[in-house]
Amino acid sequence: MTILRTMNRQSVLILALVFVSSVSTSSLAPVMGLYIVDGLGQQPWKIGIYSVILTVLTLAANRLFGERLDQGGKVSTVLLVAIISFIAATATLAFHQSYLLLISLIAIFVGLANTALSTTFTFGRLHAEDIGLDTGIYNSWMRSCSSLAWAFGPALSFTSIGVLGYTSTFMISAGIGCLWLVMWYFAVPSSFRAPVKDKRPAQDSPTTDWLLLVAAASCVFFALSNVLYTMAMPLFFIQEVGLPSYAPGLSFAAKCLMEVPAIFGAALLARRWGPRRVLYLAAIMAMITFVAISEVRTLPQMVVTAAFEGLYYGLFAGVAITFVQSFAGGRMGRATSMYVNSLFFGGTLGSLLMGFVATWFDYKTVVLLAAGCAVCALMTLYASRRYDAASAQPSPAG
Repeated sequence: MTILRTMNRQSVLILALVFVSSVSTSSLAPVMGLYIVDGLGQQPWKIGIYSVILTVLTLAANRLFGERLDQGGKVSTVLLVAIISFIAATATLAFHQSYLLLISLIAIFVGLANTALSTTFTFGRLHAEDIGLDTGIYNSWMRSCSSLAWAFGPALSFTSIGVLGYTSTFMISAGIGCLWLVMWYFAVPSSFRAPVKDKRPAQDSPTTDWLLLVAAASCVFFALSNVLYTMAMPLFFIQEVGLPSYAPGLSFAAKCLMEVPAIFGAALLARRWGPRRVLYLAAIMAMITFVAISEVRTLPQMVVTAAFEGLYYGLFAGVAITFVQSFAGGRMGRATSMYVNSLFFGGTLGSLLMGFVATWFDYKTVVLLAAGCAVCALMTLYASRRYDAASAQPSPAG
């Protein structure tokens, strides 16, 4: 690919940073629902309590850090806070396991750690603009590195839980966090800052802000659908379907390995069709996939449906960040943090719904609800089809 010839050493280091950071965070986030129910012996609805607290903290921290970057703050400082917070969270979990601790101190640490995705993606986007890379394609490279990492992190953690238990699993995550810190040292120039934007840039307008919110809203529904399934999946496959304890990790691996080529395919399709139509396709595929997953009974069936899950999510991930960033109005940190916040906000709603629906009904119902949220994502995209993200002006229906 042409972009490979135009990347420099810094470009490659940023991709490596994305990979290591995603291995770190993916080794922790997917296991928390299982940890709360199985490790701490709590009811499923308590997953929602933890998720609400975590997401409120994450949304606030992402907004604060995004504004900080737009005001010329150092990327290295902002990212270092996230990394140290992750190491502190996992180390604390390894030695002190209680639900009260989880929803207090650990939630604060994880909330700060969750700012890493927004910060790193903003860093990568600004670097691509600086050296003249195709920002859409480079975004796809960053997303693919993140997705590839998710093929390893959850599989490692779920396998470790089955073999070694939760304490050792959290210690392994803390060790990966230390590797992330080393990668930060080499990949992030201490002097790198985002270009300072005027507090009221000329391109900002109520229309631009409204379209940014609509674009983010579609991502909320995609995230809601994804998190509903992700949180319920380990419990659905192990407790209701009766698959072995390593099945959730295998499912994550199959999904993420398919997700990587889908992300690159999404970028190419977006050039031909536009990001909105790619997101239409992703929503339709998500509906079909979750209905199929609800009927899974064997490991081979699980692997096949997980691959289709990776295909739909790769299409979404490959264009969603570029789609939202196109409404930035000159403030890339704000737009990127809003994209990431939409994922976390959808994640909070998903965790709440998952806990209550699983308590009142079962985990299969949660999977079917995920399909319904994909319908809402499609409807949101279709409702805003008359607007072109690049110009924030009415355009022909997409």
